[in-house]
Amino acid sequence: MTRLYEPTAAPRVEASLAPRVDSLNGKVIGLLDISKPKGNYFLDRLAERLCAEFQPKALLRRMKPTYARPAPEELRKELAQQCDLIIEALAD
Repeated sequence: MTRLYEPTAAPRVEASLAPRVDSLNGKVIGLLDISKPKGNYFLDRLAERLCAEFQPKALLRRMKPTYARPAPEELRKELAQQCDLIIEALAD
């Protein structure tokens, strides 16, 4: 098998995973609805479970304008600045 390499291509940057939080207690948890049908029902149940099993400082719920595009920069900045972790949900 022959492999071709592009010598002028920019190097690939491997994505790294965010570090895990030690606990959900006392954390601000962002819940991002990506605007797919029934996603809000899923996040409603998830919020109930999070509050029943942990003691989060707050739950911050937000919704993307459409699931077909990435979240707007302003929304991403808001969540990044205010939340200790973010859970993104989709459903159908």
